[in-house]
Amino acid sequence: MVSTQEQRQLILNHPLFSHFDEKAQEELLADAQVREYPPQGLIQRQGDPAERFYLVQSGKVKLYRISADGKEKVVEIITAGNTFAEAIMFMQRSVFPVCAEALEPVRLIGFSNKLMLRHLEQNPHTCLHLLGHMSVRLHQRLDELENLTLQNATQRLALYLVGQVRDRGTDSAEIELLLPKSLIAARLSIKPETFSRAIANLRERGLIDSRARIIRIPSIQRLLDEFAEGQTPAPEHRAGIIASDNT
Repeated sequence: MVSTQEQRQLILNHPLFSHFDEKAQEELLADAQVREYPPQGLIQRQGDPAERFYLVQSGKVKLYRISADGKEKVVEIITAGNTFAEAIMFMQRSVFPVCAEALEPVRLIGFSNKLMLRHLEQNPHTCLHLLGHMSVRLHQRLDELENLTLQNATQRLALYLVGQVRDRGTDSAEIELLLPKSLIAARLSIKPETFSRAIANLRERGLIDSRARIIRIPSIQRLLDEFAEGQTPAPEHRAGIIASDNT
């Protein structure tokens, strides 16, 4: 169960919970389950029954599917403060459509789908806020799918890098790649060697400087003008890319 003030604040400030009344919030908090996983720990398997959805308190979670030929397809990386599997509560068949694995030590807070649905039925106003929250995520996924189908590997990488910039107050930026390059490549649906060539391409054209995990962008606008064809992603865009076999 939730036992710390930090956990309470994380939950109550999240859009899925912040609009409930105090009674509903306390019931959800009382029923919540805290779980911890080591790096590479399997959280759920594709096809498992889904009784709860999760809020990541700390760490990173990789969501992926296993294709018919046994290959792993990265769907999204969930970071601290974000939820996953919440949409399953509205599905007729309540099973996980993906596998989930801890990329590093992870602490999750799980919530009952049945209890959440009961409170949503009693709070139409909260349902509207939840629909808005899910609509934003849907539009993000559509943007990501468009990038996969319409952009080449270097353009995808350029958009991803700009999407990692949190402070757009200046035209230059320095970011740290928090994920291994192999995972970023999988999210962008490109091979690791293609990722390396794309980095080299941007560096040779003077659009980025790179040193290990540190990427410096001298001019965000120039990078977008060169590769994004006028499509400027929002600063908060998470750039979680649905993987495919395109290179």
